[in-house]
Amino acid sequence: MTAELGVQLARQKAALLWTLCGLGNTIYAAIQILTFVNHQIDSSGTAPTVFDAMALWYFGVVCSLWIVPPLFPLITSGRAANLASPLLGGFLVVTSVAGGLFDGVRDGLHIAATAVLALALPGIFAIRASWRLLRFTAAPAHLVKESAS
Repeated sequence: MTAELGVQLARQKAALLWTLCGLGNTIYAAIQILTFVNHQIDSSGTAPTVFDAMALWYFGVVCSLWIVPPLFPLITSGRAANLASPLLGGFLVVTSVAGGLFDGVRDGLHIAATAVLALALPGIFAIRASWRLLRFTAAPAHLVKESAS
């Protein structure tokens, strides 16, 4: 029972950290969009139509993808799904932080700092927790019971 409880807590910890990364991505995206719109208004004096329908769909899809890495450890117990969580989540973290750094060069250092603090920092801990979960679930629990008897 103790090993099962440890695995369940590890799954919940990984899911919580991936959810925190998704929240950080939303905060970063909101700050990035507001900064971009502010620069557009300052340069022209009026609020132009910044985002077309394709850009809004892209934003919605990318923000929605952040729910997939926390779902893998919660609803599945297979090794392939546990491997998919750090791979997909790591890809999302790396691409979002890279985009934040490039946008930080263009729009200001505070955008890059927000990407690092809101995405990279929780992303490192989430990837670490997911890899630990992968390693933790690799050892079968029944071997401990068999060796004790």
